[in-house]
Amino acid sequence: MEVRERHRRRAGEPRRFESTPLTTDGRSAWIPVRVATPPDAAYNRAMRWLTVALLAAWTAIPRGGAGATWTLPDEEVLSYAIKLGRWTVVDATFALRSRDRAADQHTVFVEATTTSIPSRIYRVRNVYETLVDVRTGLPQAYRKECDEARFQESSSVEYDQAGGTAMYTGGARASRRVELAADTHNLFTALYYLRRHDFTAYPTTDFHLDAKGVYWHARATRTRNLRTAHGDVWEVRVDFTRAGGLDEPVQSDLLTDNIVRADAPLTLHIRPGSTDPARPPMVVRMEYEVRGVGLTAVLRDDDKTTDGDDD
Repeated sequence: MEVRERHRRRAGEPRRFESTPLTTDGRSAWIPVRVATPPDAAYNRAMRWLTVALLAAWTAIPRGGAGATWTLPDEEVLSYAIKLGRWTVVDATFALRSRDRAADQHTVFVEATTTSIPSRIYRVRNVYETLVDVRTGLPQAYRKECDEARFQESSSVEYDQAGGTAMYTGGARASRRVELAADTHNLFTALYYLRRHDFTAYPTTDFHLDAKGVYWHARATRTRNLRTAHGDVWEVRVDFTRAGGLDEPVQSDLLTDNIVRADAPLTLHIRPGSTDPARPPMVVRMEYEVRGVGLTAVLRDDDKTTDGDDD
């Protein structure tokens, strides 16, 4: 007996059932075998929307290059005490200013000076200025005026982030243009980037950093949560791996670019922001080594008296 499935096929449509012949008791029999039906239009539409949704979720994950949104104040002034042990040796002031709201540019102006007694041993009077593209959080230009003991230097960097190059001018070497690692921060824009990053949702973030004309791959990882005099903070460890740049480091000052080392991570205490606009995310403490000497930068805020301010 022949067993067949009745099905009226349209022209060009593949068979939905095929048959395999068997011989049973000398008679021919057929067993229907189902062949997969091609997906219909509704299924195809659903798969397309699922692909779009997955892609949108992936691109929404924060990464270390360009910051998508400037969630910090447009203007602020911060004061840090840089300490050797319990002794404050340098006062540093960060002034963030809105330079051009129409062009989405901010300026980070930093002054660092030694306190009275340490200045008799090693005088520091340094000025740093970074022009920041608020749309990306990346530096467009950087200027440094360095006056440390017997070392003086005036230098600048012009960053062409879109073109992937940077022009270094001044310092001990002739001006030169070098290839730029993708989405590169300097030390100051990196600190503002880390302030904007949500280490609760994303415990690790990666970015590139320019220090002394050498490009580093930096990985910042939340290691633990702490309760401190500045409130609850994230402890964040930043490790550096060389990624390219100049063959020989450009001469730099003691306080900034020399912080970036492959053999000594940078440790930050970052206080998350709150619903109060007057209390944005903040780096309240930074621990690092400069030429083998351990230093700590502590935020002066909230009318707190930092311990060890015995200038």
